[in-house]
Amino acid sequence: MTGGSEPRIRVAVVDDSTFIRKAILRMLSDEPMIRVVGSAGSGEELLTHLEDWRPDVITLDLDMPGMGGLATLDRIMVRRPTPVIILSTHSGKGAPLTIEALHRGATDFIDKQQYSLVDFEALRAVLIERIFQVTNRTPPEAVEELDAPPPTPDFMTVADVSEVEEPTAFDLIVIGASTGGPPTLQRILEDLGDSVSVPVVIVQHMPVGFTEAFAERLNAYLPLQVGEAHSMEHLLPDTVYIAPAGSHLRIERQGNDLIAELSAFPQGMVHVPSVDVLFDSTADVVGHRAIGALLTGMGRDGAQGMAALKYRGSYTLCQDEASCVVFGMPRAALALGAVHEVATPDVMGKRIQELIAEGPGTRRFKTRTQPSK
Repeated sequence: MTGGSEPRIRVAVVDDSTFIRKAILRMLSDEPMIRVVGSAGSGEELLTHLEDWRPDVITLDLDMPGMGGLATLDRIMVRRPTPVIILSTHSGKGAPLTIEALHRGATDFIDKQQYSLVDFEALRAVLIERIFQVTNRTPPEAVEELDAPPPTPDFMTVADVSEVEEPTAFDLIVIGASTGGPPTLQRILEDLGDSVSVPVVIVQHMPVGFTEAFAERLNAYLPLQVGEAHSMEHLLPDTVYIAPAGSHLRIERQGNDLIAELSAFPQGMVHVPSVDVLFDSTADVVGHRAIGALLTGMGRDGAQGMAALKYRGSYTLCQDEASCVVFGMPRAALALGAVHEVATPDVMGKRIQELIAEGPGTRRFKTRTQPSK
């Protein structure tokens, strides 16, 4: 929790555009908890001052002359590992560069193309929010909201519940992630190996234009088949499906097959796609035959969906606090009692394989019966 005596967050700004550097300095100048300790027009200039400035977070453009953004990022991670927010215009064809930066150690990114170069207020708000997130600091106005426990899902208050034991195997793995998710997801998926007997469906919070590049990078590095999910696509074993940004992904059933349904509804949600939408639909359709994992990320998306999964008897895991870039989503799930097991990314993939390899076995789970009329 942030207090008045807590030191200000030290920020270094790196962008080859003088206009952008001045704009960012102006955005951050009125934030009392942030101090810009230096600005640089190139990676070389940043590295020259890195030890003197001692930043807590760095904003970094990728498209710069000289050594460029990726090489600068690599040097930062070697010389003085620091949370780095990529602030660039690399959507569309340039998205792979941003995705590569995330896998090389960047903590988060903001696509400048989403914001007007005349009215910077929206960009200012999201930039300040990300700076607080990646430094695990809380703005004063957000303390009360974050300290409040998540609302209890309605289904968890239903009293007419019976515990039964039933032989069961798993049919589906569902995973949700946000800030810090891409390298964590890659590590977990690597540990699943070259064969997993059920489909894997993932929601990773990203702006439109980036999830396709994210899926392509994972597909290039993993033995499993990885791609963006398509509407009404039948879900196959040994395959990883990434929910495309801009659409919610629900799990539906056609006969014995599970399918992905993409939709713009429900509207008005903070994240599209939403982890809660994926998890809730999995709980409804797959019941107790799913494994759900919730990883690093700000906010509460996925917590209530994970509660639904656990309530229906599915097995739930979340990432441990120490390895999270932001512990918000796992913390919210833990507050609801929605988690069976807390694990580090180093063991989570292996643990999921162990659960699947156990095969059909007797597991105790809860089932809700219809209330009597």
